[in-house]
Amino acid sequence: MIANEESWSSAAIPRPRQLPGFQEVLDRTHFHWDLKGQGDDGFLAKVHRRSVDDFVFTQIVCDPIKGFRTASDIRQGGEDYFCLLFFDGGECGLQQGRNESWLSKDHIAIWDSVRPAMFDAPEAICQTSILIPHRTATTIVPGIEDMCGQSVDGRTGLGAILLSHLKQVHAMVDTIAPGDRPAVLRATVELVAAAFRPTLADTSGSTFRRALLNRVKEHILNNLGDPGLTPASVAAAFRFSPRYLHRLFEEFDFTVGDWIRRRRLHAAKVELASRTSDGVTVTEVAMRYGFSDASHFSHAFKQEFGVGPRDFRQQAREGARR
Repeated sequence: MIANEESWSSAAIPRPRQLPGFQEVLDRTHFHWDLKGQGDDGFLAKVHRRSVDDFVFTQIVCDPIKGFRTASDIRQGGEDYFCLLFFDGGECGLQQGRNESWLSKDHIAIWDSVRPAMFDAPEAICQTSILIPHRTATTIVPGIEDMCGQSVDGRTGLGAILLSHLKQVHAMVDTIAPGDRPAVLRATVELVAAAFRPTLADTSGSTFRRALLNRVKEHILNNLGDPGLTPASVAAAFRFSPRYLHRLFEEFDFTVGDWIRRRRLHAAKVELASRTSDGVTVTEVAMRYGFSDASHFSHAFKQEFGVGPRDFRQQAREGARR
């Protein structure tokens, strides 16, 4: 569903209130940042925000600005997202963790809302972004945390494919049938995984550990339909102890079992929303993704997405008929 659309401009408020007004709208539409403008008064800015299913699409045009997001800012709350952004104009420095990037027109970057970060835009910028829910991103993109603060050039290679896709999604998402949107948004996240895939130079001393974790996640994705897929079976497939497997995942906010369950649920959600599954029962979808008990699947699905699988499918069908 498309809801919570909001547009805001500082042009309609007194100059001394323009930067504080931008701070307030950014707190509401994005996250809390400690912002610093270049002038004593007057700050021209425009913000447009749309919620589309679990994703948030935003556009910001503003005067030069610098921002810091500290641990105390993060504690002010809000939903957890990865912010995928690109620039149509201006330049900006971005830093998160050990990664730093200098962004200009047609560059793409990503940052994490639950970790400290900073940016510095010395000239007016035009930024477009998609806020991707944490659970969706960490389920689909192995090692996305290590990509934050990095950038890719949207003019060449996979970066060019990703940038073209992002521009099309921003322009056309309102016209995509609700039943088709989950697959489109999933494809967006998968393109991020491909375009931001870390190189050997980026992975420093943790190369082996990260490569092994990616292999483990790929094995899980290829075996989601196996009801016998468990942390113990994954560890056995790689011939190491369950304890070592859990250590590979310990830097994240979920266990191996959580990652398997969430990945199965997200795959089932995409299938339930697709019109190609009209002849398939909810129970059959559950079995297809490794759930041996339909009631357990329904309970887990509702706990993850806030709605049961049958109601979700009905909502997707009704939305597609509008």
